[in-house]
Amino acid sequence: MCVVSEPSQGTTDDWDRNTLPITVGAIAAHIPLSRRAVVSTLESDGYAIAVAVAGYSARSANVTARLLLPYLENRVSERALCIARAVGWEPYPVTLIPPPHGGKDVYDGYKEQYTKLHIWTLDKKGVDSAVYIDADTLVLRNFDELFDLPFTFAAAPDVRLGRRGFDITFNAGVLAFRPSSAVYEDMRTKIEIAEYPLQEAEQAFLNLYFGGTALRLPYIYNANLAIKMRNPILWQRLFDEMRVVHYTLAKPFLPDPSHSDAILTEEQIVDALEQGARRRGGIFREEMTWWEAAYRKMMVDHGHTIEQCQ
Repeated sequence: MCVVSEPSQGTTDDWDRNTLPITVGAIAAHIPLSRRAVVSTLESDGYAIAVAVAGYSARSANVTARLLLPYLENRVSERALCIARAVGWEPYPVTLIPPPHGGKDVYDGYKEQYTKLHIWTLDKKGVDSAVYIDADTLVLRNFDELFDLPFTFAAAPDVRLGRRGFDITFNAGVLAFRPSSAVYEDMRTKIEIAEYPLQEAEQAFLNLYFGGTALRLPYIYNANLAIKMRNPILWQRLFDEMRVVHYTLAKPFLPDPSHSDAILTEEQIVDALEQGARRRGGIFREEMTWWEAAYRKMMVDHGHTIEQCQ
């Protein structure tokens, strides 16, 4: 999720501090491959191709983990799930977690984002360590080291287009975390009473919930396109080590928000790539080619299966 407003502000005064998550001091041990997972979410058909490319890119980077995909039941078609399965995702249904206060002040596009919190229940699927990636990401290089971090929650700092620029809050597009159903239940009890900028949805909530205990990852793990807007020189210096690119300011798979609930055709994807290449004065032209290359390679490897998804 791209956030371009001012940093989140909040308080834990109304919470029982004894139940806040503790991230420092987690066991630093090698997590078996069978108990690792890369996880994303699918909330509409419009992101089916995007999440397929994200999963395919993780496999192409030889990330050694299961690919688990919670999807919003009754909102995602069997065709979309078939596309996800074609590249290795294991979809499973989850229920909508509604935004607090009836969705008041939450940006329209973010009202389903709290559903992401279901990923903390992956311990029930035998997962000890997980990395969450948004559907609008592309994995460039292996990030297996994240699974063995001695912390229970880690994320990269956010980047904003306003006057604050590089921020102390974190972006929720890429998360390294230890699943815990107990943490999930605690989150659910606090969504309605927490004080934070509601318009920023679950990202602001997570910034408040994990507060000062979160490990800040280097930008190479969440190379938000906003970094390039703020500092092209820094972006270039990051490139040789970038693990995950986050397409926040230009979506290579979304030509028009009106198509967000439908699986895109080949022509629409080409149109989206062309629009993305022109957006913001053409600054993201090269990054569009990265996503297109992954998409083309995915279609070479899995196109026949994907085309059979009806």
